[in-house]
Amino acid sequence: MTDLFHNIRLGSPLLHFTGWAHLALAVMFILAGAFDPTQVYGVNVWLKPIKFALSIALYVWTIALMLAPLATWPPTPWLARGIALTMFAEIISIALQSARGVPSHFNNTTPFDASVFGFMGLMILLNSLLVFGVFLGYVWRDLALHPLLISGIRTGLVLFMIGSLIGVIMVVLQGHTIGAGDGGPGLPFLNWSTLHGDLRIAHAVGLHALQIIPLAAWWISTRMQASSRTAQALTLAALSVAYLGALILTLRQAFAGKPLIKM
Repeated sequence: MTDLFHNIRLGSPLLHFTGWAHLALAVMFILAGAFDPTQVYGVNVWLKPIKFALSIALYVWTIALMLAPLATWPPTPWLARGIALTMFAEIISIALQSARGVPSHFNNTTPFDASVFGFMGLMILLNSLLVFGVFLGYVWRDLALHPLLISGIRTGLVLFMIGSLIGVIMVVLQGHTIGAGDGGPGLPFLNWSTLHGDLRIAHAVGLHALQIIPLAAWWISTRMQASSRTAQALTLAALSVAYLGALILTLRQAFAGKPLIKM
């Protein structure tokens, strides 16, 4: 574990700090939720910033690890700075709306609320462009990494960007629930709808490919050393196709108005 955080810090000291800062914010939001009973859509108003803070910490640390092999590439420091900036802007906006006791996403109730949501959308768009920049680094640069790990990182980045596009769909639809308005019964903590389709599931599947696919590539490259590179590549390809299938399945299920787990 110590080596992991050492590598994160080497990849980007700024993103290393950003991750720890968001974990600290998550603790603050948990405490806020304990004292503030305000609810939005039937759940404590601080649940969303808690989830986002934890997700952002995992995200920026993953990106830091991916930036380490790109250390000599001139755009790398700017990619790290941009990602840190957009994530701090995102979590501050969400926390501001939670403190006001109103939804942060898809909230156009007042000009101010619409401005906050529009600003958040702009930050996420910028972040997506920065992630595409990381992807270009793994396409253009000759890297001293196992070829399978490079393939896994590229695939994870592509699936992450597909997951981001599902976020765009939610913005266009002005909500994430299919078959009803946002809110209502949901799974514990995740709050995914247990009665209707929920686009957040496919969105999350896509975004977390950023961790799962490269991790699978690393596992295959270390645990299947006796196998040929062709066998390793085919194994990763099969897992990647299966993961893409899961993303498509959860997206189709959401648009069909069906919950992941009906309760």
